Amino acid sequence: MHKLLVVLLLISLQASAVRVKFGTVAPAGTPWAQTLDDIATRVKKDSGGDIKIKTYLGGQLGGELQILQKIRRGNVQGGGLTSGALASVIPELDVLELPYLFESSEEADYILDNHLLEPFTKLFEAKGFVLVSWAENGWRNIGHQDKAILKPSDLEGEKMRSQESRVHLAFWKKLKASPQAISTAEALSALQTGVVKGFDNTALFTLAAEWHTAIKHFTLTNHIYQPAAVVYSQRFWDKRSDEEKKILMGEGNGLAPGSRAAVRALGDELIEVMKSSDIKVHKLSDSDKKEFKKLLIPLHEKLVAEIGGDAKKIFDIIMKAKDEFKNK
Repeated sequence: MHKLLVVLLLISLQASAVRVKFGTVAPAGTPWAQTLDDIATRVKKDSGGDIKIKTYLGGQLGGELQILQKIRRGNVQGGGLTSGALASVIPELDVLELPYLFESSEEADYILDNHLLEPFTKLFEAKGFVLVSWAENGWRNIGHQDKAILKPSDLEGEKMRSQESRVHLAFWKKLKASPQAISTAEALSALQTGVVKGFDNTALFTLAAEWHTAIKHFTLTNHIYQPAAVVYSQRFWDKRSDEEKKILMGEGNGLAPGSRAAVRALGDELIEVMKSSDIKVHKLSDSDKKEFKKLLIPLHEKLVAEIGGDAKKIFDIIMKAKDEFKNK
């Protein structure tokens, strides 16, 4: 009888443990995967094992839009998602991905951490998410199967994989390409079967997702700086005690500097890996970059108006903060 009581007690304790599913399309072996693993390890330790996070990497729970909806409904309790995906629910995030909006990583960090954390925390909450921390995908560049993309005219008529985002689709259309909105999970297959000829993404994601195996050219356009975010489901969050929330939140946006540093530390190494894979890496000349900017920056006001909501407010905060950053 005593043994039976012990077994029943253990079953009861296991059932009462908080189990958290974390979803992401980030592949294993990347800094993003390490960041989520670090969160899981810390939460388990700080909760004495009462809260356990299991991370599903590489799109095991679906593409970003599928993971996003699962988090919003509370079927998945949290995850790491790009701002491009989150913008399907929080449209103001599209403002952050306007082409050539940010001049440098340092400028982006300054604006995100010092000026945009509070307004976006409220916008996330209104749409069913708890914003824990900014993270990053990084600077997006252009990969192509057949040719170097050195000027806007090189993209005319080209079928290009686009992230499922208003801003990304508008970016390609402005360059007279033919964008195909394809999830990250299906992108490699689309490249291999010729559905598309190229894509844009960071060097890190391109290599981690093995998209580099389907291209011969990679151009360092640095046209969009793409943040990411670590989030929890608001439905899940509202059921937690104050102590559990404190453990789950941890240092909050204090995670951001280390997460970004881990991604950026791989920069030069990733380019060398591409070159060793017989991919020709190209860098835009100042005049070619100026040509891209001349064509794309005029999109800003039009897209901000189309995004609606608090997009104009967010855009104005960014523009003011850019001046502040230049003068600090």
